[in-house]
Amino acid sequence: MRNPLAAVGDRLRRPEYTGENRCLPCTVVNVVIAAIIAAAVTTVVGVAGGAVVLVGALGVIYFRGYLVPGTPAFTVRYLPPWLLGLFGKELRLPEPLEPLGGTAVRATPEGGRLLDPFASAWDDRIERLRADGVGEEDVATLLGIPTASNVGETAYVVDERLRRWLSESALLADAAAAAVLEERGDESWASLGPDERVAALRDLRKYRDTCPLCGGELDAGETETIETCCTESERVLMATCSDCDVRLVEDVGERPT
Repeated sequence: MRNPLAAVGDRLRRPEYTGENRCLPCTVVNVVIAAIIAAAVTTVVGVAGGAVVLVGALGVIYFRGYLVPGTPAFTVRYLPPWLLGLFGKELRLPEPLEPLGGTAVRATPEGGRLLDPFASAWDDRIERLRADGVGEEDVATLLGIPTASNVGETAYVVDERLRRWLSESALLADAAAAAVLEERGDESWASLGPDERVAALRDLRKYRDTCPLCGGELDAGETETIETCCTESERVLMATCSDCDVRLVEDVGERPT
């Protein structure tokens, strides 16, 4: 029989603001507010009353995500950008890197396309990795580091930092592209650090028209406005496979006006 308390918790929980979606700046702000309220109650009715208020407020924050209604709005409005940045809440992503122009991509009036030799080698490597599976050595090669530890289907721990890919399709595409660039001894690729490599490979994915995972066509160029916590609304560029419905690209574009 299911624990009654667990059932109550499930009813109270707001998954859009808890778990993986929990916003650390919002949580910190609300915990501070809860502590202030509890301290005020303590001065009026005593320690026991203040403790009850604090426990209740922390419970609300745990299950609901925040105590004060409208937290996401006032957090982005009143917290300075440098403070949001400490929590990983940057207002804009870095501008796309273009270190592989002339090696993997060439400019066109339409904005660019993959060079045929690279595209062919990329497809061949995708086929091989699709059969063998992406392993820890492939991810280490991708990032240009000695080792990477797998902790989930698309998640790896690198130097005590968790790196997670958008999907199995995205990881397959990135690992295959990195292997091709590594084999060719491309100097511009070799000079990039792990973060720069991840960004460059994410940009390369935008030039694909087929899904690495199943070979289906991509519904590319669709956009969606995402309301994000502690940041302004963002226009997100997406590419999703029409056959297996797996997303290959999800990248912030221009903000809506």
